[in-house]
Amino acid sequence: MRHRRKAKYFGVKTAHRKAMFRNMVTSLFRHGRITTTVTRAKELRRLADKLITLAKDGSLHSRRQALSVIMDKAVVAKLFSEIADQMANRKGGYTRIVRIGPRRGDGAMMCIIELVKESIRPLKARKAKSVKPQEVAPTVIPTAVEKGDEQPVAETEQVAEAFAGDGAAGSEATEQAGGDKEVSSSAEEAAEGLEQERALEESTEIEKESVGSDAEAASSSEEEVAGNIEIQDDDKPNESDESTEQVKKE
Repeated sequence: MRHRRKAKYFGVKTAHRKAMFRNMVTSLFRHGRITTTVTRAKELRRLADKLITLAKDGSLHSRRQALSVIMDKAVVAKLFSEIADQMANRKGGYTRIVRIGPRRGDGAMMCIIELVKESIRPLKARKAKSVKPQEVAPTVIPTAVEKGDEQPVAETEQVAEAFAGDGAAGSEATEQAGGDKEVSSSAEEAAEGLEQERALEESTEIEKESVGSDAEAASSSEEEVAGNIEIQDDDKPNESDESTEQVKKE
């Protein structure tokens, strides 16, 4: 049973395990990211977070504690100068684990563990919707007029004159509208009268033309009758001449 055992041993001795994680954390701070198995990355995260917390402290004692774990003095200097400044606004979560798939051979799940260098952006506060105030009509409160106060009376007279002016303007506008209507009606009547006169003239001209044609036809018929009568008279023999001829023969 694993009672009171926090760390995993990975099937190796203690000295081997400590040396392995010291090398891994040194490579992580030197390069910023390394590739390993998920189980080792989770254990390495605990050690890396402790060392970054010591670097943020920045004291001499913290630097000596980091030197007892990290195997390179240049990496310790980088941790206390650069990485500590990058993580100044963070309160945890200094590393990120990204799975990349099983390893070929034994099928162990591999991952990339890296330092989180992105700066934390503060959340923008949501703007409250502005409610437009509703326009309220002003209320007029009547006030009592004293004898000595003459200004309210003058104001009431001005208001009355303004209303009277508006009424006069309205009446003038109505009169103008009535005059316009009358002018338009008279124009329409004049146009109708002209159309009627034109129609009468056209009808009289048509009647005159018809009467003239009738007279011409009558005269031509009379002439034809007279010509016929003359022809008949010429065709008839003269009775007096015949009688004279008979007498001579006798």
